[in-house]
Amino acid sequence: MQNEKQQNEIISKGKEMGQKVFAQTKEATGQAIKALKILSRDPIGGQSEAIKNLGQSNALRAGIVLVVIFSISCFLLGHSIVSESQVVGEYMGGVAGSYFKLLFFSLIPSASVFVCFFLIMKLISQEKEQISTCIYTTGVSTLPLAVLFFCIKIFGLSNFELLSAIGIFCLSTTFFLINSSMQDIYKLSTQKSFLITPTLVLLAGVVSNVFYSALI
Repeated sequence: MQNEKQQNEIISKGKEMGQKVFAQTKEATGQAIKALKILSRDPIGGQSEAIKNLGQSNALRAGIVLVVIFSISCFLLGHSIVSESQVVGEYMGGVAGSYFKLLFFSLIPSASVFVCFFLIMKLISQEKEQISTCIYTTGVSTLPLAVLFFCIKIFGLSNFELLSAIGIFCLSTTFFLINSSMQDIYKLSTQKSFLITPTLVLLAGVVSNVFYSALI
């Protein structure tokens, strides 16, 4: 009788926790959608406006959702590359090991971009923003890359012409968004923004490639 009561309490607490997580996820997703609506109206200058309208706490929620979306796309991209090269079982320790390593790899690109934004905020920026701003700008700037990686997963690596067109658009948009955040949010000069934008993308790409090479 007592065991049954304990089981019911555990189930009840589990349901309550699940409802809280669902409510928080729904709220965060709503904030991300709100931020994207603002950006759709003004892709270049809308980042700063979105942070002001959302507030730091909601900007953090929106940024986390966008970072998660990018991480999922990185996971799918890594899976596509590994599947194409047929090294899952031979080089990555079997199916379970490969998925664990891919999960780890999927976090590296967004973490690299975040660290770059954080260092810019601490060392170069005229505006001392909060960490939530770094997470938000990470999520926004990596969103076009997430679209590209999802397209690679959907259309396959062999569809070169289509992926080239999508890639040019997504990469260009990524550079525009990063440059915009440098000037509008971190208040860097156009000269610094011009130099730092490609450097940030290059560093994040190199770090991600190093970790990917180590994983396989």
